[in-house]
Amino acid sequence: MLQFRYNPTICEAQSKVFIVLSGLAPRPANEDLRAQTVVKTGLVDAPNPDLFQIYCDLAKDITGFETASFSLYDGEMKCSIAEAGSDDFVPGTKSERSEWNVCSYVLLDTEPLIMPDMCQDPVWKVHPNLAGLEVGPAYAGFPVINGENFALGTLCMLNPSGPMALSDEQVMQVKKITRSIAHMLDLQIQQKELTSQRMLEACSHFQKADPRLGLGDFKMYVSLCSEMRIPEESAAGLINVGLAETDESGEVVMSEAGRKLQFDMNLQQKAVKRIKMDGGEAESLLDEMFAEIE
Repeated sequence: MLQFRYNPTICEAQSKVFIVLSGLAPRPANEDLRAQTVVKTGLVDAPNPDLFQIYCDLAKDITGFETASFSLYDGEMKCSIAEAGSDDFVPGTKSERSEWNVCSYVLLDTEPLIMPDMCQDPVWKVHPNLAGLEVGPAYAGFPVINGENFALGTLCMLNPSGPMALSDEQVMQVKKITRSIAHMLDLQIQQKELTSQRMLEACSHFQKADPRLGLGDFKMYVSLCSEMRIPEESAAGLINVGLAETDESGEVVMSEAGRKLQFDMNLQQKAVKRIKMDGGEAESLLDEMFAEIE
């Protein structure tokens, strides 16, 4: 992704409220809370590109730009999560949110930063990276704003080979994509919080089952809930209190009491719905894809 040097004019065009740090891209006024929310997603240190790849593919197909990338921004760094159109992309790559990084400026506004020809843009045309070019690349950066109105990341498209304009319809469709990404981020945070709460509740139920049970027994019990095979000697504690037993083949299985506890602990396995979509179907299926969350 192209990077550009900080210019106060950019900040004035993008937002009336921001924080300027020397040598770095300006920060949104709600930077502390915004960055904390990004960290809560867990994706900065453990990116999951599979969750977001489809959105980059859709944005690339809809706009016709050569690349589309989704990134998150914590307090210091830009973290690349997913990208379409690049052969050497590495998920989780981090770079400083410096004054040269144009995508960082997209966080400052609720509307996208769109430049059909960067050489014709009144702010960026003087950048050294564009020196000598009569025709510049096209750039389109869309903020990803969650339910708390925090710009957690960006969906940015670049067309290095030349100018590229976006129609109002294309802009509207990419905005739909960013809303869907934001929804996924909110779900990611909620899922982490729910998982932590459920595990605490599960531990509480397990401890009440029998005071002799310890952490090792809990690990073995969760393994049984996940239908994993465990050695009989490792399950001795569970067998002694009646939560597990051995079947005719000598395999350790959950007892009736163990299955009841599993229900009380809300550790039942659930089916997961999977959706497969080809990038070429993007425009015809976009509205249908987002219908359930709008």
